[in-house]
Amino acid sequence: MSATVRLVRSRARLRWLVAVVLVSAPAHAADLTKQQVLDIIGAATELAPADLSGKDLSSLDLSGVDLKRAKLRGTNLSGANLAGANLFGTVLTGATLRDADLSGANLDIALLDGADLSRANLSKASIFGVLFTNAKLVEANLSGARRVIANFTNANLTRANLANADMAADMRNQPMGLMRVFFTSANLTGANLRGANLARADLSFANLSNADLTGADVFSADVSGADLNGTIMRGIGGRERLKNLGHAKNVDRAIFD
Repeated sequence: MSATVRLVRSRARLRWLVAVVLVSAPAHAADLTKQQVLDIIGAATELAPADLSGKDLSSLDLSGVDLKRAKLRGTNLSGANLAGANLFGTVLTGATLRDADLSGANLDIALLDGADLSRANLSKASIFGVLFTNAKLVEANLSGARRVIANFTNANLTRANLANADMAADMRNQPMGLMRVFFTSANLTGANLRGANLARADLSFANLSNADLTGADVFSADVSGADLNGTIMRGIGGRERLKNLGHAKNVDRAIFD
């Protein structure tokens, strides 16, 4: 056998091996396994909480896991199962939670500023005192979310589902100042807010174009500067329930009873 023939066969065999490796290798793998995450959490203390910042934890099953006060800055949790998880006080600044399941999770006092929660499921989650400023919640599901006293300033909630979410101001904490939900300058284009409790909510300068607020409780909800182009407001109990409606934009294009 000539050297040329051996070289050709060697190259063909190498290409075949590379092809086998590429086909058999997993398309993606998280940086840590669920057990490794649990070990890190188990070793954490109140003074030194678990730090998983910047890790790739995508698609992991972390349902029901106690991540209280953990640091997850910039962590990739895309497609992760966090249903029923305890995320109280968790730092998720700049984290990626696209398509993640956070249904029934406790997100109270969590920091999610700048996070990407596009298409995430937050249905029936507890969302008290949460920071969502500049977050991306496009097509996110917050239906039936509980205690939504959060700051959504400049957040993108295009086509988000907030149906029946409880976002009324907390009248029990008046000594701390009026605690209410803020959608200041948020993008709620096409959002579903049917049956939501928005009593005393701050919707100033929000984009509510084509949003559906049918049957929502809008008592004293501030819409000053808000864009109401095509906004559906049937069954809200009358325009007078809205605060500063005269200072909103495109009121003539909103749909009332």
